[in-house]
Amino acid sequence: MSKSAPLKANPFKYKIQHVKKGRRLYGGIVTFDDGRKCYIAYRKQEEIFRHGCSSISEAIRDGKAAWAFDIDTILEMRAKGIKAMGVIVRETGDIWMTKIEWLTDSTKAKVLNYSARGGALQRYLPLRFFWRKRGKLILKPA
Repeated sequence: MSKSAPLKANPFKYKIQHVKKGRRLYGGIVTFDDGRKCYIAYRKQEEIFRHGCSSISEAIRDGKAAWAFDIDTILEMRAKGIKAMGVIVRETGDIWMTKIEWLTDSTKAKVLNYSARGGALQRYLPLRFFWRKRGKLILKPA
């Protein structure tokens, strides 16, 4: 009987260059050992945009749930040659990835301006345009 090699937890080697605005950490540019790059934003589950729905579940059911990215960030990442952007959900470790071209496509992503409320000009891309990789949910005792 031959022994098989142990499985690695993460077969990809990568480096992360954090992206900050002031003191706030927004995400990171992940560079894999083969040279590919992507941008990952760090978000909480509650930051899924709901388009007026009362809950995330309702927004998902109605097809209105979306992740938002600042237009400045999208343009900066595109200028750096990055072809994919995504979100890692802090609570669950879920990773949602999409093509940067879909974020700039006006038929797929809506533009909303919340700069009057202290926000920024952003593009909102519905969840159906993302690939999702489930993370590991860690339950903490009460």
